[in-house]
Amino acid sequence: MALLNNHNLFFKEVSLMKKGWFILGILFLLFTFSMSEAQVKPGWPKSVTIGAAPVGGTYYIWGGGFAKLLHDKMGIPGNVEVTGGPVHNTQLVDAKQLDFGMVTAGPVWEGWTGEGWAKGKKHQNVRVIFPMYATYFQMYALKKTGIKSIHDLNGKSVGVGPVGGTPATYWPKILEAAGVKPARYVNASSADLNSQLKDGMLDANGQSVGLPWVIISEIEVTHEINILPIPKADAEKFIAKHPLFATGVIPKGFYKSNKDFDVETITVWNYMTVHKDAPDDFVYEVVKKTFENVDILIAAHASAKETKPEAIVTSPIPLHPGAVKYYREKGIKIPDKLIP
Repeated sequence: MALLNNHNLFFKEVSLMKKGWFILGILFLLFTFSMSEAQVKPGWPKSVTIGAAPVGGTYYIWGGGFAKLLHDKMGIPGNVEVTGGPVHNTQLVDAKQLDFGMVTAGPVWEGWTGEGWAKGKKHQNVRVIFPMYATYFQMYALKKTGIKSIHDLNGKSVGVGPVGGTPATYWPKILEAAGVKPARYVNASSADLNSQLKDGMLDANGQSVGLPWVIISEIEVTHEINILPIPKADAEKFIAKHPLFATGVIPKGFYKSNKDFDVETITVWNYMTVHKDAPDDFVYEVVKKTFENVDILIAAHASAKETKPEAIVTSPIPLHPGAVKYYREKGIKIPDKLIP
């Protein structure tokens, strides 16, 4: 009798184990489905590439946050690609060699119209999907050099980031508008230029990035620096020829080096772009998930606090239809010039 009871107990335990494994299996399938729902939709990418800029810059950090958002909220892995920046990203998205590309208003507009760097070739396969943040043109020099203003850069060596980036494209134009003639411009990553500056091989280092620029925050720990203002009168001379840009200020106290005063500068918006052939429903979902989970982006870089739907009307080129659908649902009136 005891043997029979043990036998029945054994089968009850087996039955319970089977039920347990069955429940675990169902939970696993539900989890897998929820994580891969985006992937199974026809025409949607199973993974994506995100065009950023050199390692250490705001784009690269921002791209990491965006990749995390896509993975966590849509189940789509994203790889952040090191590129030359906005010009390069415009070219690569236009040619379907990137799924997403981060750009600033100036370079993507020149690509669209075939002006400036585009040299007559129009890149009109690119579409904006959401605004990222405003870029601030920032330039600094070691305090011991006595360089306090952009007008002190005559005859000096000035770092402006890698070829194809927004700073390399526009810092020379800003200084030219101000009547400043450096001896030479140096192209390299921000980190490399920062090292050259600390070693005395470079007089000033300039970028155009969101606030904060981590390079300034880091060098302030070990060196005294001056953040060089772009006087409003000089900024307006540049903006007269480049109306997508605007005057702005780095707020007082934002960095250790400007604790008692605002720093006058120039700003321009950044955008996330895709190819015009990206699926409408995919783009719609990306935009929706981005604004619903902007905290993930803010955790990566504070500039994402500016990532708000209303700023989409600043786009210099047409939007993707999937993005237009989202903004219309939110009651945002899209200018006719931005309708694809």
